[in-house]
Amino acid sequence: MASGGWFQRLYWTVAGLGLAYVLGLAALTHSTVQRNATYLHNANPAVWQDLSDVESFGFLPGQVTPFTVKTVDNETIFAWHILPAHVYKEHRDELVQQVNNSPLPATLIVSFHGNAGHLASAFRPGQYQNLLGLSTPSRPVHVIAFDYRGFGLSTGSPSEEGVTLDAIALLSQITGHTLPTSIVDLTNPVLQSSLGTFVSTSFYHAWTLQLRRPPFKGLVLLASFSSLTKLLDSYSIKGLTPPLLSPLAVYPPALAWLHRQIVDKWDTATRLSELVTAKDLPLDLTIMHATDDVEIPWPEGWENWRRCGHNKIAIGEGVKVALLRLLDY
Repeated sequence: MASGGWFQRLYWTVAGLGLAYVLGLAALTHSTVQRNATYLHNANPAVWQDLSDVESFGFLPGQVTPFTVKTVDNETIFAWHILPAHVYKEHRDELVQQVNNSPLPATLIVSFHGNAGHLASAFRPGQYQNLLGLSTPSRPVHVIAFDYRGFGLSTGSPSEEGVTLDAIALLSQITGHTLPTSIVDLTNPVLQSSLGTFVSTSFYHAWTLQLRRPPFKGLVLLASFSSLTKLLDSYSIKGLTPPLLSPLAVYPPALAWLHRQIVDKWDTATRLSELVTAKDLPLDLTIMHATDDVEIPWPEGWENWRRCGHNKIAIGEGVKVALLRLLDY
């Protein structure tokens, strides 16, 4: 009798977990629920953190200048302009007053963060400091960090098209270009990082191939994936769970149906292949991926590399050399 009761409890536990899994997948077919799960933008520490208090994030008073940008669809994007410490020290007063009107520095790095949180969450300020550590008096490096719509203090809700528009608006202001006249200017029927990698790729694709604007010096993708659809087939939460869609692998029609319900496809591999094959479009592309990445498996970054037709691999010190070359060091 005791063993029968144990088996019955196990049966109902497994059945309950199975039902919860099915209901969870069903809920994710709704676009609002799906986007909340994809972007995690409502996990927003800006509710209790003051993003204007830059000292609390490890920066000097006045080293960071917060500013906002309006998008073509009237959302407000919040951003930081972060100065290297040596420039800040030498020209503090004038830089703080002129940061939005001064010419571009020798090198400007625009950081596209991943999902959840805001531009100053967790390890992100440390990443900016690492980038600023490359700056020298003869080769100053500035960093721009920003929150996509719905993240931090930025208004709106994220979508594939929307966050691409955010990046377009920000870089248009930085480079002195006008905003596109409408959202339609950035849509293309043939289109199908971490969160930041697919946002930056989508932006670069729209900027160069659709808006026909001059390319930037380089594009660096860290822990990228080929598409959201493909990532979900192998995605594990912190490496602690089986791939989330693995139970559906034995039911290909169900898996294919679920793939069709994904509203933001984020097909990074296709965009990258179109960028590298475009005529008269120079592209200095660096794809970096840790082989022990437990959340975004390294074959995802490899697929992007393969689709681009690359034939050069760097490991160890070679990665550092590749990045310094990009900055002309």
